[in-house]
Amino acid sequence: MVATRKTPASPSARLGGRCVAAGARTRLLVEELLGISETRGRYHLRTVAWLDRALEAGVVVDDREVVIRIERRTADAEGLVTTPELVVYYRGKDLPVELLEAIRAHAPKRLQGRTLESLEAAVAADPELGASTLAMPPSVDEGDRPGSLLDTWGGEDAYADFFAGGELAREQLDSLDPGVLFTFVQHSDCECLHVNPHGIAPIVWLVNHPWDNRVRYGAAAGVRQDLVAAAAEGMMTSDLDEDDVIMGNAGKFRRLLAQAERVYRRAGKTLFISNTCTPVVNGEDVESEVNRFRARSGCPLLYLTVTPRSMVNVFEDVLVTRRLAAERKAKAPRPRSVNLIGFREDPALDELRALLACLDVEVRGVLLPELTLERVDRLPEAACNVFLPNQLWQHLYDQLVSGSRIPHLDPPAPYGFAGTLGWLEAVGGRFGLSARRRRALEAAAAGVQARFAELQTEVEGRRLGFVVRCDQTYYLTRPAATAGVPLVAMLEELGFRLDVLLQARDRETARRAAEEIQAVFSRPERHRLKAFDSPEGMARRLAESEAEAFFSSHFFDWRITGAGKNLFSLQHFEAGLRGAVRTAERLLGICRTPFYRRFRGQLQRTPEGLRRATVSPGGTAWSHVGPETGCGRRGDRCVPPGPPAHRLGQSPRRRATGSPTSRGGGERLLRREPPGKRGTP
Repeated sequence: MVATRKTPASPSARLGGRCVAAGARTRLLVEELLGISETRGRYHLRTVAWLDRALEAGVVVDDREVVIRIERRTADAEGLVTTPELVVYYRGKDLPVELLEAIRAHAPKRLQGRTLESLEAAVAADPELGASTLAMPPSVDEGDRPGSLLDTWGGEDAYADFFAGGELAREQLDSLDPGVLFTFVQHSDCECLHVNPHGIAPIVWLVNHPWDNRVRYGAAAGVRQDLVAAAAEGMMTSDLDEDDVIMGNAGKFRRLLAQAERVYRRAGKTLFISNTCTPVVNGEDVESEVNRFRARSGCPLLYLTVTPRSMVNVFEDVLVTRRLAAERKAKAPRPRSVNLIGFREDPALDELRALLACLDVEVRGVLLPELTLERVDRLPEAACNVFLPNQLWQHLYDQLVSGSRIPHLDPPAPYGFAGTLGWLEAVGGRFGLSARRRRALEAAAAGVQARFAELQTEVEGRRLGFVVRCDQTYYLTRPAATAGVPLVAMLEELGFRLDVLLQARDRETARRAAEEIQAVFSRPERHRLKAFDSPEGMARRLAESEAEAFFSSHFFDWRITGAGKNLFSLQHFEAGLRGAVRTAERLLGICRTPFYRRFRGQLQRTPEGLRRATVSPGGTAWSHVGPETGCGRRGDRCVPPGPPAHRLGQSPRRRATGSPTSRGGGERLLRREPPGKRGTP
């Protein structure tokens, strides 16, 4: 889908990332646009507000308020109503049939021709905008799911969270590298700086961030900036100690701001002031102190709190103000050229560049997660922006298209063989595809297709799994919720069968969730869906599943390993044709590694997460698990390639003996080792 901005809003009308309530004029307008006014007063809006980059309204249904949201349409957007520019959906309880029918009958026609910018301008013109007496719509985040680390683990169904949505929302700024733009000023205890580990050597994070390349290209690709380098660039902290936490110490923060001002006078970079959990819990009025500092010093600054919503407009000065200035100064763009937005600079991107070159399409710029002023200034050189679907970055995308004269494309992401070819067809089709260009693309694909077909044969019959809460089915149905990766479509194309375990409170909820997921299966007869309603039920379903690995965004996920399964994450998926081959090879390697199946007994935990004892009554530690755990398929390797003794922590002279056998038979045994003579655990 190509979208060009027809009615750019004036800078004065932009609400940017603000969250602000609107009044009666906007309520009447939204009731009219959605067709709610046709219910003759039986239903009405109680609240309406501009939230981040969307319009939300609360409609009164009995004694509750259901939130209706209007936002910019993306490639895989689904909703109650869609137009070329907008998508309308509701969140929460079901809407009455009469109200649903009214919206479906009238909203498509009345919203035709409307853009998010035109709605933004209408809200900005509301004379009551921001009045303190106006209420906001109920806070709802994807079916009342947690939106930050502060409340991720507060729900009674947290035991079934495998996608780490709250952590990823809180850590979304870690997916970008804005260090060249800002001097970081953090009001925190020193330990807060070590929540995400830093060091000379790369360290595995506790969350499998989709933006990390640790699995794809090795540990070196995920090395984080060490503290010495950070300090040299001006990162500083108030270093709250125990007395400060208990008694408070507003003077320490003021001294930190004074030091930050001196750094700004020397370095000239915008100050990025981050307020963390401890001052918030203590009730310290940090925001007022920041506002006084801003007025007194004149230093340009951004102020961030611990909630994901506060991150929405962090980069607006760069992505909106500076970009629009660059567009006004720019000459005509280069023909047949694109900017790739949301694509990481890595070998997969180099391969996509080469495939686009087959279609005579030039990649002029790449933006996000890489973010510099120079990259933003060069955006107008291209004839079109191509966005990678990513719900986490959608507010950044909205800022890039706000008022822009650069057309943009939102095709499904280039994952899988068919998905990559479809993406190339969409991008190349924007400029025209001649027979010669199509032949060049076919020749490039032919060199990879044979290997891809071999891997499909090897995958046949293998099974992977997902655990999903019933209000989180969008992780499997909307690729934008998983950084653009179409999990179901890509795994089906590779030939995997799927087990989906659904957490649900009742049968009706489970049935609805199952229908949503089955709708995206191309071959539903190959897959299994089962429900559970308790931690014990989940553990039983995991143990009974024939899947060899389950998805998790948590690195140390004993729920999976204790069930004798390996795990995979978004880090195992890679874009492009050759990326599809590498993805298949990685997932096959996971399925063929029987470590967790063999040592399931040693890895099991109690319901509280404590390890179970695995020492025999006589005091001898055994490495062998009963034959019921099996090594897996014939040809599966019991030890990864390389020196197996070192891989398992044994001394070089204590090696595994025997050979792998087929499922159900014996397996490679490890020699019994008395305590005190074992290798490093």
